[in-house]
Amino acid sequence: MANVKIPTSFNIELEFETANILIRFFAWFIDLLIRIAFVIAIYVTFSRLNFSADTEIVMYILFCALPISLYYLLFEITMNGQSPGKMLLGLKVRSMTGGKPSISQHLIRWLFRLLETPWGIFFLNGAVPIIAMVRSRYDQRLGDVVAGTIVVNTRHKTSIQDTIYRDMSSMNYEPHFPQILRLSDRDMNKIKSLMDQAIKSGNQDLVARVAERVKEVLVIETEMGHFQFLETVLNDYNYYTTR
Repeated sequence: MANVKIPTSFNIELEFETANILIRFFAWFIDLLIRIAFVIAIYVTFSRLNFSADTEIVMYILFCALPISLYYLLFEITMNGQSPGKMLLGLKVRSMTGGKPSISQHLIRWLFRLLETPWGIFFLNGAVPIIAMVRSRYDQRLGDVVAGTIVVNTRHKTSIQDTIYRDMSSMNYEPHFPQILRLSDRDMNKIKSLMDQAIKSGNQDLVARVAERVKEVLVIETEMGHFQFLETVLNDYNYYTTR
C-alpha cells in the first residue's frame, strides 16, 4: 500500500492509504458474486415465462446484459464513488484533486474497465489492470490514470476531523451565510482550532466568544445557538469553496 496526499481547497493536504491489489480484488469478487446472483435470478425468472426465442434474447439484453455492463458506472455515480463491494470493504473512488469524481471521470473509468477486462478472453481477463496497478505509484489501474482518479481506503485515512475539510459532495446542502467567503483559510482553521479546544475543555464561554466575534466581523444576525452557528459556518465555507 502507498500513501497519497490529496490537496483540498484549503491549502491542506489530506493523506489517504491507497487500496492495493489484494483488497481491490476482494471488493471485485464481492461485486462479482452480486452480479452472478443477479444473473441467476433473471435466468430463473425468465425460464418460468414462456417467451419466444427472439423475445427471450431481447429480454436478456435489456434486463441482464445491460444492467451487468453498467453495474460499476451506475453504482459508483449514485453511491459517491462506491460499488457494493467497495462499500463493504471501505473503499472509495476519489478524484486526484481531492473531491468527488465528475460524471466524465466515472465514464472514463467505466470505458477503460471494458477495455481492460475483455470478455471471452479468460487468460487476459484482469491482466491489464493488474500490470497497471503493479507499475503505478498509487495502485491505479489504467482507467484511474486516464480519468485522474484513485481508489482509497477510507478506513485508514488521516483524521479529517483535525482539519476544516468536510466532504459536502454527497449532501443536498443549503448554505446560510454567503458572506463567509470574506474569511480566509487561516481564519477558518483558527475557528476550527478554537472550537476543538472549547469542546475538549467543555468551555462554552469560548464557543460563545468565537461565535459572537464571527458574527461581528461578518455582520450576521441569527437565532442559531453558538455551536450550531460555528458548525454552519464551517459547512458553508466547505460548500462555497468546493463548488
